[in-house]
Amino acid sequence: MMAAPKLRNQLLSLLPSDCASAAPHSAFPLFLSWTVNHFAVPMSPVHQLPPLFCPAALCGHRPPLVHNATQPRSKIVGGSLASPGSWPWLVNLRLDGGLMCGGVLVDSSWVVTAAHCFSGSRSENQWTAVVGEFDITKSDPDEQIIKVNRIVTHPKFNPKTFNNDIGLVELMAPAMLSDRVRPVCLPSGPDPSTGTPCLVAGWGSLYEDGPSAEQVMEAKVPLLPQSTCRNALGKELVTNTMFCAGFLSGGVDSCQGDSGGPLIYQDKLSGRFHLYGITSWGDGCGEQGKPGVYTRVTAFADWIQAEMQKSAENREPTCPELLKTSELSEEQQRSEFGTLCRFYSQSCPQGQGAACSRLAEDKCRTRFKKCRESFYLPLPIKTLPCFSILKPKPLSNHKVEIHHNANLIRDMYRWVLRIPSKNLCMNFQEILVDLASKNKKGLYEARIQATVGGRPLTFYSLVGLENEAFYRSMPRVIALALEALKGHFLEAERTETWCWLTHLVYLVL
Repeated sequence: MMAAPKLRNQLLSLLPSDCASAAPHSAFPLFLSWTVNHFAVPMSPVHQLPPLFCPAALCGHRPPLVHNATQPRSKIVGGSLASPGSWPWLVNLRLDGGLMCGGVLVDSSWVVTAAHCFSGSRSENQWTAVVGEFDITKSDPDEQIIKVNRIVTHPKFNPKTFNNDIGLVELMAPAMLSDRVRPVCLPSGPDPSTGTPCLVAGWGSLYEDGPSAEQVMEAKVPLLPQSTCRNALGKELVTNTMFCAGFLSGGVDSCQGDSGGPLIYQDKLSGRFHLYGITSWGDGCGEQGKPGVYTRVTAFADWIQAEMQKSAENREPTCPELLKTSELSEEQQRSEFGTLCRFYSQSCPQGQGAACSRLAEDKCRTRFKKCRESFYLPLPIKTLPCFSILKPKPLSNHKVEIHHNANLIRDMYRWVLRIPSKNLCMNFQEILVDLASKNKKGLYEARIQATVGGRPLTFYSLVGLENEAFYRSMPRVIALALEALKGHFLEAERTETWCWLTHLVYLVL
């Protein structure tokens, strides 16, 4: 599709200069998305175009920064306060709204991090990724909070030894790239030599067992010989997929909360920054004779590329993808569900097509059922194993945890405030309950048909049949109805007349 010259020039003016110069003068792909109070939401499939991504132009470039000589400098195990925007690829991975790990943007939709970050939870709905963030105590102008669609940990990750400690996070919507949000370059050549100065960054503890930093801290650390690393920490502990960086004299290191964050180096010829390590583990923080240990990204470059390039048929459907089918019409549900479940029928041997296909569909529906259970009734958060020295610090203050959760919910549903309450329409027409699905909390699986904003919707939730249980379950049902409404609201915004219906029909069959 050709863009009109005037429109094309306007669009190019919005891009970073290096990306704009790399864009072809004919047709070029564009990604358009709505951003509501820094919450990135994809447009409907009808209006969504291919994502804009200029890896050759964008990756590894830091934006031009003006150094502030009066900026306070404080130490993070020998590091210093980074300049705002100087780490455009740094990602804050939040578990239930609280900082858990760092990560690094390697594509507009993919983040590389440490596999051990997900030892406490693999449920995508509990995680969010924040790009463009500098100060975690306030909302930054370039900040984008994006839901997580997929969590992939390396199949050979060993949680006891931390061997192969690497993972990938696929974002629900591509990050909107700019000078302060862009990917780092993945390694493509030989490993940097011993002694190469590298940079690490994050919001981790300022010292061992100390408080987390409120702003991005960075430190410069040299690469150490593998023999030195093994002699310092133990030959049996440091594998070929690991390396050490830092000073044997101590004083400069990453710490708790920095796990999953990047270790980067600058290519002398291109001037671009490349990802070489992922903060993994260590014995203490900045202690003498105990350098930090990082996952060697070059050992996993092929795995990273293969995972990012997998087609839909070659990857297991995620819970967000399966649950999103609940928002579609019945005909659309069958079509989308069939596409998503195609993954399970790939292993069917010849001659067993029909029987195997039914078994594959059963597997897919079982996963769908488990997704509903884990999404609507998430299990308590587990802390990471005690042997992880660089593990993210769990939230210790219960009130702080509640505050984080409240802020996350507020940000997720802030868009509702833009709709006049008198114009909201929410009419629950039918709730079909599976009487054999009662859980320990007295709730049942149910399919709910409702008219929300004048649009018929079908979605799934857990409801109670007794009065007390029913009233407890209704806030969740209303929240799911609002979530289904969001896509329609953002798509239309706002030519329709909204209404408020107080009539609620509760029908159990």
